[in-house]
Amino acid sequence: MAKEKVYTPNENAKAFLEVLKAKGGKATLFELNKFEGYNFKSGSINSLIAKGYVKADEEKEFVCDVVYNGVKVGTVKKTAKVFELVSND
Repeated sequence: MAKEKVYTPNENAKAFLEVLKAKGGKATLFELNKFEGYNFKSGSINSLIAKGYVKADEEKEFVCDVVYNGVKVGTVKKTAKVFELVSND
């Protein structure tokens, strides 16, 4: 019988898990990327979702200002996936 390969998160995935844990275990990428030096992409989180470390079952709505030449000209609503730790191990 073949040995099953054990998944080990890479450095970026480990950093994502640590930052998410520091934010209380639940946050959007927008919120996480506000941390100095982090630029997480959703593609790097897919393996964490597939392996059951993180789930993304809900969305959060943000109201954003539309600014043109330094003047607010309106607002727009955007939605983002909320990533949640499955366990805080």
